[in-house]
Amino acid sequence: MKQWSVIIVDDQQASIDRLLEWLEVLPSVNILSTFTDPIRALTFLRFNQVDLVILDIQMENMDGFGFMSAMPKKKSKVILYTAFPEFEDRGYQRNVVDVLLKPVSQTRLLIALDRLDTEMRLNSPELDDRHSLDHYDAYFNVKGPTRYMRKLVRFKDIIYITSSNRYVFIYCNDGNDPLVSNSLLKDIRDMLPRKWFIQCAKGYIFNSMYFNSYRNNKVKLNHVEQEIPVGNKSLYKDFWDLIQRNVI
Repeated sequence: MKQWSVIIVDDQQASIDRLLEWLEVLPSVNILSTFTDPIRALTFLRFNQVDLVILDIQMENMDGFGFMSAMPKKKSKVILYTAFPEFEDRGYQRNVVDVLLKPVSQTRLLIALDRLDTEMRLNSPELDDRHSLDHYDAYFNVKGPTRYMRKLVRFKDIIYITSSNRYVFIYCNDGNDPLVSNSLLKDIRDMLPRKWFIQCAKGYIFNSMYFNSYRNNKVKLNHVEQEIPVGNKSLYKDFWDLIQRNVI
């Protein structure tokens, strides 16, 4: 079974935690993120390749069917996760992979993932597997410093991002001073494609295309003199997976 990238969207953290108990030990699943706010989850989907969304139906700000209607037109599949069996027929009418009833058992969850594996292989033999940001044109506009001013920043031009004293500093490859935003780092992180942007410590996210080396708990990036810190292995798994890959 291929490893699938997954997000979970449920406004009850306890329901998310129950799923994570089963999913985090499965080698076929890569949990990209979890969300109790469906709006933040939709933002994440705009900028990240996600194979599967495990989705609650009855949520405070938006129901699951409204969420599916608002999802970007990509190849993400959906498994509904609900306490109400009356939603099963409506879910299957929307071509979801499966409908899981809370609380789900490990066996039932594995059956759903097996269905996902079969459906993805039949319907999506070629998945987006780009290995570079060179032709990736997504961007955001950074406000300020004067009123109504905007600076367009393409993701591929970002080297790293750090936060300090309630501000976020965005360092780009143009050699200029960093751009400053008063947005939350976690909100910016959700807009960035996780395939390339790695959080390595509290307040630090870097573009893996500029990764040079790791030594003495510090990361060296190309074109950057200052090294950036690295945090705990249990908290920043994506970074530690990066440096353990293809070791010779």
